[in-house]
Amino acid sequence: MTFILSSIIPAFSQADNEIQFIYINGSNNNDPKMKDWFYNGMNKMHPNIVEAFNSSDFINNFFLNNGKYSISIYPEAYFWGDKSSNEIKNLNSDLDITKIFSPRLAQTVRTLLAHYLHDAIWVSHYRNMHPIIDDLHKQVLDNYNKGKSVVLMGYSAGAFVSYEYMFNKLPDINVIDYFEKTPVSKKIKNYVKNLPKNNTCIDALIASGLAIYSADDHLVPILDENVLKQNYSNLDEYTCKVCIPEGALKGIVNFASPLVLFYSDISNSDYPLTYYNKLLYKYLLEHDMFWLTVNYSDDPLGYPTIKNITYDDLKEKINMEILPSRGFLYSKSNVKSRKTFIKSHTSYWDTSKKFSKAVVQAFEEGYCLYNFERCKNKEKSN
Repeated sequence: MTFILSSIIPAFSQADNEIQFIYINGSNNNDPKMKDWFYNGMNKMHPNIVEAFNSSDFINNFFLNNGKYSISIYPEAYFWGDKSSNEIKNLNSDLDITKIFSPRLAQTVRTLLAHYLHDAIWVSHYRNMHPIIDDLHKQVLDNYNKGKSVVLMGYSAGAFVSYEYMFNKLPDINVIDYFEKTPVSKKIKNYVKNLPKNNTCIDALIASGLAIYSADDHLVPILDENVLKQNYSNLDEYTCKVCIPEGALKGIVNFASPLVLFYSDISNSDYPLTYYNKLLYKYLLEHDMFWLTVNYSDDPLGYPTIKNITYDDLKEKINMEILPSRGFLYSKSNVKSRKTFIKSHTSYWDTSKKFSKAVVQAFEEGYCLYNFERCKNKEKSN
């Protein structure tokens, strides 16, 4: 019995400190052949990711906490490519019609662009995205309940999913501040101050019936005082249910990412939801999380997410106080795939050893950009 217990207990303790990488597919993965391509690519890449991370003294010190955490050798996938299958059937029917009058070359290019762009546009719409991030949340919670934290690996349009997941489900909203900035009555604002709730997320505000998304993507509060009071009482319950628990998400690595091409509001200071992006950045930095974007320089669809700036620069840019911690945001797009520009967007899987090293370099460069003194002190101690 003693032997059995001693063999079981380490397994549980190891799971409690394990980091699970979840790979999210991109566009044009909506048939069995492309689904297999994605899974094969993930299974080819993940051993190289594990090796690159485990071989880095820097990663071991600043991410794995000197052996306290380990990376699971088994990758997980979150696959959403089949969710647009009905729309793809309609698209193919329309493309068949154009064959009648289009030259073959034009038809080939049209078909290629249609299949690559369709899912990227389709998934960027809130009505299509929201069920996807809800499903992903179940997978993250399943790992969290097993004692694991996760890193999301968003390939191509999968970067939209990882971004929207954080944007809608990180509990980065101070409830009192939120109501102070809305047009609700002074009576409701005082009511909220007298009954404070835990920090929450956009999805919890919507799920609890305190706000809705308008047709033009504004988060709009419910103004009826009786409804607000009734729904407000359940906010903590919804926060616990639909928001990301603290520590469940370590960070995200988006690659081959065209995110800013479809989400230009991330850098548009005039867009109303930029306020929530600022809260997202603040939360990431204060909770030791990272947001990496790693693209090959010859990938025509790879766009840097944010201009690389220091902690002080970001604090000034978002005009919010940020408690110094170990989180950071960083884009790296200076590594060549050495493939043709046509093939470079799909080459990350086949060149995953090089890509994995670039991810480790991006982590080190981003961490030290935001935590210069900590990196400098580490170098001195060595």
